[in-house]
Amino acid sequence: MPKIINRYIFKEMAVPFIIVITVLTITSLLSKVIIAVNLLVNYGVGFFIILKFFLFSMPWFLVYIIPMSFLIAVLITYNRLSSDNEITAMKASGLDLLRISMPVAVMALIAYFIATFFTVYAFAWGNVSSKRLIYEVARSKATIGLKERVFNDAFDGLILYANNIIAENGEMEGIFISDQRDEQDKFIVVAKSGIISSDQQAEKITLRLLNGTIHKSEESGLYKVITFNTYNLNLRMKECEAKNPDTSKTNSYLTVGQLKEKIADMKRQGSAIPPSYIIDLHQRFALPASIFVFSFLGVPLGIQRVRTTRFTSFSVGLAVVLFYYVLSTALESFGKKGVINPIAAAWGANIFMAIAGVTIFYKAAKDSPIKSLAWLEGKKDAVFAALKNILFWRKR
Repeated sequence: MPKIINRYIFKEMAVPFIIVITVLTITSLLSKVIIAVNLLVNYGVGFFIILKFFLFSMPWFLVYIIPMSFLIAVLITYNRLSSDNEITAMKASGLDLLRISMPVAVMALIAYFIATFFTVYAFAWGNVSSKRLIYEVARSKATIGLKERVFNDAFDGLILYANNIIAENGEMEGIFISDQRDEQDKFIVVAKSGIISSDQQAEKITLRLLNGTIHKSEESGLYKVITFNTYNLNLRMKECEAKNPDTSKTNSYLTVGQLKEKIADMKRQGSAIPPSYIIDLHQRFALPASIFVFSFLGVPLGIQRVRTTRFTSFSVGLAVVLFYYVLSTALESFGKKGVINPIAAAWGANIFMAIAGVTIFYKAAKDSPIKSLAWLEGKKDAVFAALKNILFWRKR
């Protein structure tokens, strides 16, 4: 009988788990639509390139979506079982809460291994691949989004005008450029012709101008005119941030092995290791581990019967997720500033929530009332307003 019940509960959790992951992933990918439309309209890329871009963007979202989806799936399942009195029937048949929660442990292990794969391997791969894809599109098709006889602002800090543009090879004629990238050194460039080019190792697209003049007005009142045969301008696409990820890797572009190697190199050289490196490394394992924390919280929160069951199953669940990520972000900020130990900053939210989860689970197993839930129900408006203010303050 317990095996039948375990399979039954597991199937009940698997369906909402998959559905929630799908819905949240699609919703998250909507934030990338603007970049995708820009690639489609201004750069003329095909559907396959857009599909690859969305595929490369997914690991970054799934790192956070999988733990969240797991908690919501547990809440939905156990809330339904509790509402239909199935939990009561299981307890009456001699099953305690720990035995009823065994399917959650199995689901947690599966979700943990999936999440670990994304944080350890797919996360860095997706970041590098998406940036490389955008860089290559911008590098090879930089002139497609430019229009003849129009003042174009596609490049960061530059206004470009050209009488003729040959998009196929990047050649231009009759060029006028207003360079405003440096507030203290603004100037105008006029050239007969030019060509946009780049190579694999270049961090920026290069515009090579031929046979022109540079016009510059100085604070002293002098007006300078400099004649040139060849003049190179390094460009950066405004929307796409066309920077080569292979030559400008941050921690988010590194796998766990590469990050460990980087930290080991610093130790060998006797250099001080920035706290951000240690935090980023440990967070690759702390985020998947949050699934086990949520397993302790999800079951008792799902079966609790307070006056508003819907509030308990969904609102408290969302509050738990928000609180966890706000706490994790705050500790990360303190760790990077050196206020607390970087390892404690990475694992602090898990430890705090695990203690709270074990306590709540123990009380639920003993059928003891969880006073904190009753308090939350009475103070739900104030609690959500406080969380909203915290999130708004962090965005500023």
